[in-house]
Amino acid sequence: MNSTDHQCLSLSALILAFTTGVFSCIAIATVLIVLGVTDLEAYVFAGLGGFTVACFVWIERSLTSQLKEKERQLALALASSQDNQNKLYSRSLACFVRFDAGTLIIDQASPGFIKMLRMPTDSVLRGQRLEEVLGVNPLKLESVVDSIKQGESSVKQPKVEILSADGFSTHALISGQYFPKEHIVEAAFFVPPVKNAERVADLEAAQKDLDRFRKGMFRRETRILELKEEVNNVCREAGFPMRYQTDNSSDDSKLELPAAQFSQSVARRGRAT
Repeated sequence: MNSTDHQCLSLSALILAFTTGVFSCIAIATVLIVLGVTDLEAYVFAGLGGFTVACFVWIERSLTSQLKEKERQLALALASSQDNQNKLYSRSLACFVRFDAGTLIIDQASPGFIKMLRMPTDSVLRGQRLEEVLGVNPLKLESVVDSIKQGESSVKQPKVEILSADGFSTHALISGQYFPKEHIVEAAFFVPPVKNAERVADLEAAQKDLDRFRKGMFRRETRILELKEEVNNVCREAGFPMRYQTDNSSDDSKLELPAAQFSQSVARRGRAT
């Protein structure tokens, strides 16, 4: 909402409050005079009543406009975070994948994830089942997803054995975050480095993407929680029920990805090769 819109809204609220106050004052004065109250008392009481009504209308309009503005900011923040997420998934060399926590159907996958599986770069994984793409046991993958949903993956950092498209088997560490409202898991896979200069360079780029991904997720969730809390405060002031249920237990440490653990070894192996 720009300054012009805010001024127009304030002016309309002022006109509405003034008009309502005047009509309330006239109506109260008329009723009191009909009931036999003296003119002075009727006018004084009517003036106070009209002023009270006008103030109430002004406050109600102001709170309503604040509520709309907060919701607009929340929608913009969500749209911006979604745009940043789409850019990350379309360009990143890190192994990111976003999938349904119940069906394990893939929603988005980064180029790094496709490269990890040694698939063609133009492969489309959306709609495929994650356990089939990784070539892992569904029960093992479900247990990993359960640990992510319970917030244990940042501590234990589960490891699974994945099978690439060309039959190459390797172990990968998994770190992720679960979003209950969307019932979605965003996970990052990390394969320990090998003695290959090109691979080391890719891992260094992936590490930067992992750090950016972690910080971006934390900033997004923090900002969304702040906006939801502001909307709830405005609703509370306006006498409305809270619009959102917030959870302030977000912790940046839970988003820690395993790339940092291998940064020193990657650097040493890069120098050795």
